Amino acid sequence: MSKIGCHVSIAGGIVNAPKRAAELGCESFQMFTRSPQGGAAPVITPEIAKSFREEMEKWKQENCYIHTPYYINFASSNEAIRQSSARIVREELERGSLIGAKYIMTHLGSSKDFTRQEGLKMTAEGVGRILEGYKGTTKLLLEISAGAGNVIGDTFEELKYILDRIDILIYGYEVGICIDTAHMFASGYDIKTEEGFKKVVAAIKKTVGLERIRIVHANDSKIELGGRKDRHDHIGQGKIGEEGFVNLMRVFPKADFVCETQPDLVEKDIAKLKEIRDTI
Repeated sequence: MSKIGCHVSIAGGIVNAPKRAAELGCESFQMFTRSPQGGAAPVITPEIAKSFREEMEKWKQENCYIHTPYYINFASSNEAIRQSSARIVREELERGSLIGAKYIMTHLGSSKDFTRQEGLKMTAEGVGRILEGYKGTTKLLLEISAGAGNVIGDTFEELKYILDRIDILIYGYEVGICIDTAHMFASGYDIKTEEGFKKVVAAIKKTVGLERIRIVHANDSKIELGGRKDRHDHIGQGKIGEEGFVNLMRVFPKADFVCETQPDLVEKDIAKLKEIRDTI
């Protein structure tokens, strides 16, 4: 059964995150382990890792997930940025393994100075570089994007291309997918209507496969279908409506649903998703 949660703050240290999550009604949660805007990552000592695991158990949090910083870009024309992106995502995998995080998820970046095919190839190679020699327990997920500008990975076809190349580069390691409902909707995937959703499911089956979908970022959308902008709204208040989340929970009953909505109403979003889950 899907666990419901949201992105929580790590103010004061990651050990505070499980308690914050529980207070919001989370059963699982997502967090950053470093500033998403830049700067050095706080050290996770063995003591911190132990305390974090104890807090997870104390506050009955099933899983925790890590979101990588926003500045990751595997298709940048700047080689230093590409190398740094691979290094930082690898660090997050290692940090996740220290604290028992199940998954980390990353955006892929954008490519304005290369052809689309060149950008995709560079992205696949960059992600493959992350996983070379990796022995940790935390798994990597690629997040579908909203399709704004020259962003990489806004279709399941592009994600399939990247996954296929990674499967060749890193044999035996399966990278998963995080779908963001607002991103999908803005990229033209109609998860709201019955007929549209059938086409979305068919597209996923034909490309990455339903089994690769591990996490759902549950966000309603301020933007209309195909609007190609990333603007989150509260559950049931946007252009997707509750219908889209009913559809997704029926097809992905084992994937956790994580809200990335504004803190003032996120508790209501969590409660709404639990209500949907418990009535389908």
